[in-house]
Amino acid sequence: MNKSGLLLCAKYAASPNFFGYCGPNLNRSLTDHIVEKIADKELEVILSNFETLFPYLNLIAKKNNINDPFDVRVVEAYWIGNSFLKPVTPLEYAAFAKEKLLLDKKIDLENFGRLKFKIRQQQFFPHHNFHVFNIFRRIGKDFSFQTVSTMDSCRISFGKIIGLEYEKEKIKSLKVETKPLIVINNQLTLDKPKIKLIKIDYYGKPLLTHFQKGDWISFHWDFLCDKLTLNQVKNLDYYTKKAIDFYNL
Repeated sequence: MNKSGLLLCAKYAASPNFFGYCGPNLNRSLTDHIVEKIADKELEVILSNFETLFPYLNLIAKKNNINDPFDVRVVEAYWIGNSFLKPVTPLEYAAFAKEKLLLDKKIDLENFGRLKFKIRQQQFFPHHNFHVFNIFRRIGKDFSFQTVSTMDSCRISFGKIIGLEYEKEKIKSLKVETKPLIVINNQLTLDKPKIKLIKIDYYGKPLLTHFQKGDWISFHWDFLCDKLTLNQVKNLDYYTKKAIDFYNL
C-alpha cells in the first residue's frame, strides 16, 4: 500500500466528492483521512470507487509496469502531470475510452468517432485536465458560461498565494493569483492573472495549516488540494496547455 500516493490522491479527489460529483457518499471519512494523515485500506476502497479516477490510474500504472495504481508517481501523473503519462498510445486510449469509460454509450457515435480521430492526429496525455476539457460534459463546442465555468472549476488549477484571509485569528481562505479559463474567438485559453479566494478546510478541518505569501498551490472546485513545488507548477501548466490545445484542434 502506497500511503503517500493514497493521501495525495485523496487531496485532489475530496472536493468533487464533497459536492457529490464523483465517488461514493463518504466525504467525511475521505476528508478525515486527509486531515489525520491516515492511509489505510478504507481510504483505498473509497478511492477505488471513483468510476473515472480509478480506471485512469490503472491505465497509467499498467503502461509504466507499476503494480499499484496508487503509487505516488502514478497519482501525480494523473492529477498534476509527469512523464508517466507519455507511454499511453492513441490506440490504447481509444480502447480505454470505450471499454473502461464506456464513452461509446455516454456520448453519441459521431462525437466518439471525432475523439478517436483527434487522438490519432494530435498529441494528447491521459491527464485529469485532458479528461475535463475533452471528455467531461463534452458534446460539440458549447461555450455557454456554465460549460466554461464548470470546466474551469473541475480542472486542477494552480496559483500563487498573495494574501491570507482570517476569521477569529485562524486562516479562513487563501488569496491566490491564478489564470482562469476563458474563450476568445471560439478557442479555449487561459486569461490574464486574476485574484481568487480558495477554501482550505472541510467541515471546519483545514487540510494544511502553514502558508506564506509566495507559496504555489493547486486547487479543485475552489478548494485547496496541496502545495506545489516549482517543478510541479511547470508540469501542471504544461499538461493543462496540452489539454487546451487538443480541445481547440
